[in-house]
Amino acid sequence: MYTETIVILRAPTITDRYNSTIADWANAAEIDVPFLVSVQPAGSTEGGARPVTVTTNWRIFTPAGTDLDLLSTDRVKWAARTLEVVGDIGRWPHPIVPGAVHHVEVEVQKVSG
Repeated sequence: MYTETIVILRAPTITDRYNSTIADWANAAEIDVPFLVSVQPAGSTEGGARPVTVTTNWRIFTPAGTDLDLLSTDRVKWAARTLEVVGDIGRWPHPIVPGAVHHVEVEVQKVSG
């Protein structure tokens, strides 16, 4: 079940010409995840007239006993795709070890078109 390799992309922040803080994806750090994960399809939608926009979602699950150094502002590289984190990152508490994470679940998406 845990057969996929992912890389976390973490961008530093910079101040743009309008004095707004933005992510500098051109200089993002690549953080190798040292264990395999499960990536499962979570649906897709199509919208728009022309060009048609396709939004595809996946859910990433970590094995039991593993936390994932992932922030909601990060991106994930998987299978030649760069995916954005959608919503909250679910860190499920360990049922036996107080304060530990049992596993992580996160939804990611790719918008094309």
